[in-house]
This record gives sequence, C-alpha cells and structure tokens, in this order.
Amino acid sequence: MNQEKMNLSIDLPMAGFDSLALRRLSGLVAAHAGLSFERTPEDTLRFDLGERAPGEAMGGAAFISGLLETARNGQTALYCRTASPDPDAIARQRETLQRFAVAHSFGNTVCYEDDGCSALGRTRPAFSQMEEDIRGGKIQRVLAKSLTRLGRNSAEVVRWALWLRRHGAEVIILDPPVDINAALEVLENA
Repeated sequence: MNQEKMNLSIDLPMAGFDSLALRRLSGLVAAHAGLSFERTPEDTLRFDLGERAPGEAMGGAAFISGLLETARNGQTALYCRTASPDPDAIARQRETLQRFAVAHSFGNTVCYEDDGCSALGRTRPAFSQMEEDIRGGKIQRVLAKSLTRLGRNSAEVVRWALWLRRHGAEVIILDPPVDINAALEVLENA
C-alpha cells in the first residue's frame, strides 16, 4: 500500500534553551539533510521534517526529542595536550579538568588527549576528533588547563574560540582563569 506523503512539522516548547543550546541544536539539525527548524513568535521551536508519510510522524518526533536532549545536555570536552610524549603530564591535566568538571556540575564528560603533539603542527588527532564532535553538536563546552594547550598563537586560539561559539559551545581555560567567552561576546556585539 502506497501512502501519500505530506509536509510534516512539529512544534515544541523552547523551555530550557539558551542561546548556546540553540547553536548546538543548529549544528545537530544541519547534520541531517531535509531537516530544518525555526523559532516561532510564540516561543516554540518548529521543526520541518519535510515530505513524509503520515505513519512516519511518531518516528520523527522521537528523533527530534533525542536531538533536543543532546542540544540541552551536550558533552563537556576535556582537552589535554603535551608537545612531547609525557603520559604523566596528560594524566595530571585530565585529573585537573575532571575535578573542575565535577566541582562545576559539568556532567557527561569526554576526554580528548594529544600526547606528544605540538600546538604548532596541524597533526592533532584528538583535537580534530573534538572539532568533528563540536560540528556535530555533541559538545557543549571545552575545558583546557591553559590557553597554550589549545594553541601557541593567541590570535589562532581566539579565532578557534569564535568558531566554537558559532557551533554552540564555549571554552573554559583554568590556568590562569580566562573568561574568553565574555571577551568574545563583546567582539560579537561590537
């Protein structure tokens, strides 16, 4: 039996969505062809599921529900890096970042470790995987022990942090404590 297809959309309340969650949701939605969403004047999120058979609506609703949960409660990435191989230094960075995440109730952590990878070089496999996960909307925030763990060039790190914000995530630097997010907000609103 051939069911006639129709345009399906789902409206859901925006409760629990701040600007970062909306950016993460944008990244997640962009990864799925044929799916789009908009914020309505009534403060709901309208998802357009495209052409579907009426029986597919429930599956689409469950899928959207999963995307919303991921966008609200994205993972916290713990990024550790050393320029020369040093498993003990990586372990110390990881422990410091994990303690910080627990102290600030950042659950759902995932660790990305580049042991023996210079920030000057472009071959940082864990960093590349983290960027892919950020593009996919999985990462809500990135924790790094220091700015130099992310890169040696401050301008490059700022460009990366802006890219991160466009993908719905933030970066937190522990030592010294740098509120790079506030600085980026000033730049974006200038």
